[in-house]
Amino acid sequence: MKLIGERVSYKNHEDYSTIVVSTNIDKWKETLLLTWLLGWTICGGVFFYFLFAGDFVKEERLMLLVMCAFWLFFEIRIGKAYLWRKSGMEFIKIDKDLMTIKRSIRSFGKAIPYQLGRIKNVQGLEIDPKGFSKSMNDSFWVIGQGTVRFFYDEKEVRFGAQLSTQDADKLAKIVKKLIREYTQKSNDYLKEVANEVADNNTADSK
Repeated sequence: MKLIGERVSYKNHEDYSTIVVSTNIDKWKETLLLTWLLGWTICGGVFFYFLFAGDFVKEERLMLLVMCAFWLFFEIRIGKAYLWRKSGMEFIKIDKDLMTIKRSIRSFGKAIPYQLGRIKNVQGLEIDPKGFSKSMNDSFWVIGQGTVRFFYDEKEVRFGAQLSTQDADKLAKIVKKLIREYTQKSNDYLKEVANEVADNNTADSK
């Protein structure tokens, strides 16, 4: 694997290339996130205990139910963020026909294929480094949005979560390079097939 950034690596295989965007963070951040998750889980246990065992009037029970719904929403988000940091990655595969992008936690995740010929304008995103959105997107307690984008049938697609501006530009550059190379290989293959068909037709006509 060749490194092209702090968390980005790629490898060329015989008929395809793969890119991996790691989600690793410092150990102390991972420990802090786990502590937050455990503390939040304990709070939820207390909420649900009083919801079912507490002696409350209807209005009080309804308020507690709203609190439990609020707790559950953030429990799921914190849990996903922790698992993403612990064992998640972005996996990109490019061959002569497709670029496939998969966000996975362990082996779980949906691989989405994109036809090379319909991918346009691959580029790193320019985000204000002092802006609030940049600060939130880079926070270790969220999964974060992609920092590289392209357009596919006029729809924006993002990948490369929480990369620095420099690494996002490097990732965009290598993706464009690989798309260009594999598109050329595909065109060469189609020409070769067309020539073989033409040769066979000529031989049959004689």
